[in-house]
Amino acid sequence: MTREGFAEAVLEELGAPITKRNLWTLVSWMQAEGGSARWNPLNTTQEMPGATDYNWVGVKNYESFAQGVEATVKTLNYGADRDLYGYKPIRRRLKKNVWAYWTLRAVEGSIWGTGGLALRCLPSVKKHWDYYRNLPVAD
Repeated sequence: MTREGFAEAVLEELGAPITKRNLWTLVSWMQAEGGSARWNPLNTTQEMPGATDYNWVGVKNYESFAQGVEATVKTLNYGADRDLYGYKPIRRRLKKNVWAYWTLRAVEGSIWGTGGLALRCLPSVKKHWDYYRNLPVAD
């Protein structure tokens, strides 16, 4: 499974359109997160059945691609539904298909932020789209 496939599945579960803008957003975010947690390219800490710790922060390894997608969506929806952690603007912007830059600004304004790295990754992800979109999601 690729980063693009993971991004498409997350967008579908969120009810957000699958567009270049949204795909660039999520793949840039994945690139900024780095790491190799199993089925968890956005490094969420969402508890799920059978999940194990990837690191001391509590980032999880998930049992399957589907569980990783579900955990990512649960994380975003939990915060957005309760107006916590700055996740509401991220979800809203994904659903409205705004420019990737502005959605990544919302990411950086949240506690999930990447210290500005996702915004710095965006130009390279767009320029070398075929490379970044086809990177595997760690299994």
